[in-house]
Amino acid sequence: MSVLPSQKLTIGELFVSMAVGLIFYLLPGDLRNQVSTMGISEIAVLVTVLVICVVFFFIIKRYEAMGAALLTNSIIITFAFGFSILNGVLSKGSEFWPGFTVYQLTTMFIVWIVPFLFTVIVRLSITDHRDTDDSRAGFARFLSLSLRALMLIYLLVIVFVEIIPKAPDMVNNRSILYIPFSRIQECIENASEWGIRYMLWNGLIMMPLSFSLLVVNNRIRWWHALFISAAAGLTIEIFQFALNTETVYVDDLFLYIAGGLIGVIIKSLIDRIRYKITKGKERHMLCLDFTPVSGQREVVEVYEEEQLSDEELILDDFDEEIDKTLEDNKPVSFTGTDEI
Repeated sequence: MSVLPSQKLTIGELFVSMAVGLIFYLLPGDLRNQVSTMGISEIAVLVTVLVICVVFFFIIKRYEAMGAALLTNSIIITFAFGFSILNGVLSKGSEFWPGFTVYQLTTMFIVWIVPFLFTVIVRLSITDHRDTDDSRAGFARFLSLSLRALMLIYLLVIVFVEIIPKAPDMVNNRSILYIPFSRIQECIENASEWGIRYMLWNGLIMMPLSFSLLVVNNRIRWWHALFISAAAGLTIEIFQFALNTETVYVDDLFLYIAGGLIGVIIKSLIDRIRYKITKGKERHMLCLDFTPVSGQREVVEVYEEEQLSDEELILDDFDEEIDKTLEDNKPVSFTGTDEI
């Protein structure tokens, strides 16, 4: 990973970023107290976070500042959740088990995805003289900070929502359903009640993992990301079966792979949009390893050379040999007195 050094955040910018991260943490709870209607409060969180992002970005004008705010928010969530676990265990004993409400999960997703998408959209539109090496380095650091923020929350959700949503049960029999597509069919039949929510949740749970893997390491191919998503999903199901916290369904693995594929598509789509905007000068925008502006032309030439097939390269070499031979040999003319 090579990130070009540039000016770091000043102390003032860092404190402002941390303050915005704290606001991101407090905002969902405060709006929930003001607007108790389900659905309206989530929309209020989305709109408010978007307004904060616009004002914050155009005041600081640094990609890293947004990443620092997201990381601050995730660290506060992690510590708050840890203290709630400790407090619950000490006060409620064996009856307490940590978890997240639907509203908490939804707002955590909104608070991360809105600043991330806003910053990515701003970066997509930056071209010409504004697209500097310092700007690219700042965006690479934003990706690093924001993905760390995502992984903190992601691990909490995986552990306390997917693997151990309730206390492990080592007494009763474990439940596993081997028949493929039976759970999916059951979800379709009960779509209006719980089926759609179940499929969306399990179908998107691996999307952050595959997306993050492709951003962190650009050498990972899409099938590698799908394989890792399937392996991670299988690990979750094994823990669920061993701890007897949930019924294990084979169909969940199919949904995990679908979620991994969605992450691959989103990453590829953003990169392709940037490729079109820059007319081929930047192939991978979502990447921690970036190309300086001065090296854009070399990237295009290397890319074009890679696109040539082996057959085209062989034909090019053959044509060059013919041209060289024709230049070296002098033309020969035959007259009537020449002997053959």
